[in-house]
Amino acid sequence: MSTTRLFLRGVADMRRFPLPQFCTLLTVCMVALLAGTGLLILHNVQHEVLKTQGQARFQIYWKVGADVNAVEAQWADLKRAPGVAEVSTFTPRAALSELMRGLAPKVSGGGFAGADAGSNASSGEDFAWLEGENPLPATALVSFDIPPAEAPEPWMGRMYARLRGLDGVEQVTYNPTQLTLATGWIALIQNAAWPALGFFALVVGLVVGNTLKLMMLARKDEVEILSLVGARPWFIRAPLFANGVVQGLAGGVLSLFCLKFLQSWLRAVLDVPPLFLKVEFLPLWQSVALVLATTCVAGLASLIAARR
Repeated sequence: MSTTRLFLRGVADMRRFPLPQFCTLLTVCMVALLAGTGLLILHNVQHEVLKTQGQARFQIYWKVGADVNAVEAQWADLKRAPGVAEVSTFTPRAALSELMRGLAPKVSGGGFAGADAGSNASSGEDFAWLEGENPLPATALVSFDIPPAEAPEPWMGRMYARLRGLDGVEQVTYNPTQLTLATGWIALIQNAAWPALGFFALVVGLVVGNTLKLMMLARKDEVEILSLVGARPWFIRAPLFANGVVQGLAGGVLSLFCLKFLQSWLRAVLDVPPLFLKVEFLPLWQSVALVLATTCVAGLASLIAARR
């Protein structure tokens, strides 16, 4: 009998033991989901760190009462400056509106039911009475891409001096340790990725191998009969190997669907104030690698189990 027919026979024999096959498929799926979850965490941590790697962020505060037209002209110049990645600006009125929007729910739900309307208007639900003398300054959050040829810290120092010298600017803040921290995280992720993936592969192999070994106990009599009648080892092992390959492939694909559901749920939970964490799904190559690795490990584990 040809190898192709042996593989097809192994796939067809899966219908004869539905409960062991289902339990094995569930086990493979859960272990692959565990490995996929680890990959998902590593991918998103690396993605979040890489967003800040090679970028410098400056928070610029203008003097209270500075001319808004002049400040807006400076904002326009900043947006056209070389190396600018992103510019977020707030006028004093916009900053006050954000403050009102942030504090209004707390005040309205804070149990001031007994307060009169006058006290609410002056101390609680809005700050309209501050419009004439707004204490908030115009602000801007500017992100720069650091030139590859420049050392980060000296470049940030020169950019700080340039921004601090703008007309009407009262204060500029930035975190010089941000890039060092991001670089450390990148090195940690890269050093931990391969050992973690190796650990997941080992777990998949052990769990799948033992599960398939238990499943093969249901076919022990059949294997012994084939051995007694003189069947060659490959004639016995090929269907079992095909069984393991199909289980690994189906379990890997099913784990991707479960992982996608988990990613969608985490994104809905974490992409809210103040976290704003956008959990991204695995890249295509990692998804394919996860399915292929699960299939290969399951096939290898079934082959080893069959040899014993």
